[in-house]
Amino acid sequence: MLDKKNKYKLKKLCNQLKPVVIIGKDGIDTNMLASIHQVLNKRELIKISILKTYTKLPVKELAELLASSTTSEIINIIGRTIVLYKKNPDINAYGC
Repeated sequence: MLDKKNKYKLKKLCNQLKPVVIIGKDGIDTNMLASIHQVLNKRELIKISILKTYTKLPVKELAELLASSTTSEIINIIGRTIVLYKKNPDINAYGC
């Protein structure tokens, strides 16, 4: 669990990120979850974009689903963009 100081630091850093994962009308399947998990382990902080064609769940519920299934934390939700963070002790790029 991140404290407010580290969460604020990560929010500032996520502004520069480009979306790594894009969720479309097909939604989320096991392969998508596996790829999100893999990217989180490699980068720690990722931005996920949700296209307007995805209508199955509201963005907040989708973010909670992704965070719980990848054991990560939601850093920010802006519009249809989700930012997730998962600490990797081998990389520890952000010092959180």
